[in-house]
Amino acid sequence: MIDFYLKLDNEAAMSTVLSDFYDEDGEFVSNTDDYAIDVVGVLHEPTGVTLTSDFEDIQYPEMQAIPGWHVNIRLLNETFKQTVESLNTLHGVSPESPKRIWF
Repeated sequence: MIDFYLKLDNEAAMSTVLSDFYDEDGEFVSNTDDYAIDVVGVLHEPTGVTLTSDFEDIQYPEMQAIPGWHVNIRLLNETFKQTVESLNTLHGVSPESPKRIWF
């Protein structure tokens, strides 16, 4: 198994960038015997500011969106390797600590 972490400009770019993963009816196919795709979407990270809720006086970190639309791909064999490696060249990121991982 090989994992790839992609960052697209936005959700609308998904149908173009990941066009090889749509069927003849235009439906996105997220899992096959060859791959699994986890559409993560928008990720968030703490800003460093701590907020307090008005309701129960609970403290929590303020969060901000990380730019981009995030998609994880796990290849289960070699069938889509060239396709995904090409996508990785254009859209791949190497997160130091991925926010979502495969189990």
